[in-house]
Amino acid sequence: MSVPVIAFFNNNGGVGKTSLVYHLSWMYSEIGLKVLSSDFDPQANLTSAFLDDDRLEELWPEDTHDKTVYGSIEPLLRGIGDISERPYIEEITDNLHLLVGDLSLARFEEELSSQWPLCLDGKERAYRVISAFWRMLQRGASEIQADVILVDLGPNLGAINRAALVASDYLIVPLAPDLFSLQGLKNLGPTIRTWRKEWEDRRNRCQIKELELPKGKIEPKGTYSCNTPCG
Repeated sequence: MSVPVIAFFNNNGGVGKTSLVYHLSWMYSEIGLKVLSSDFDPQANLTSAFLDDDRLEELWPEDTHDKTVYGSIEPLLRGIGDISERPYIEEITDNLHLLVGDLSLARFEEELSSQWPLCLDGKERAYRVISAFWRMLQRGASEIQADVILVDLGPNLGAINRAALVASDYLIVPLAPDLFSLQGLKNLGPTIRTWRKEWEDRRNRCQIKELELPKGKIEPKGTYSCNTPCG
């Protein structure tokens, strides 16, 4: 049985996505839940919030990415294998763990974009690419026996966020108390509905029995308004 995935997303920046994921991760862990906090924003702000500069230098060397989310999908991106069997997980506390973000994750955007339509042709690699985030999350959650997965996303409607939302069961939309944020919802709602429907169509066409795929529920669970400047 898969572990529930809650994504925090708005295509408008500065509305408190990262701050909300960070604080909820700590709150849930302190009441006894095992939390896998996951940084799928190529800016890696959530990772920077959890870890100091010395640790970041150790996790982000120039020549390798084996301890980041990019490292987990790199073999698939390079065409030399699938995602890592055991993605690296940084322990913050006994109940709180982190899938480490990576600026190099932006390199995955083009591949995700090109493989999305190929799912309609039943291409196995296309399904493996689009489901990579979900499979990484579930493998990581299984490793630490997590109760919940929280995912921080960047502020855009690109292919990385589409794949991450397809991997999500629930969606929280942080908002700032301004007209721009409210207007942004007019774009966000229809886009989410379109992605959900398109993934349902693709998922139903998949004939690869051994490949488990996300359901792509993306069920809205509310909005959060930040009344002070948020990161």
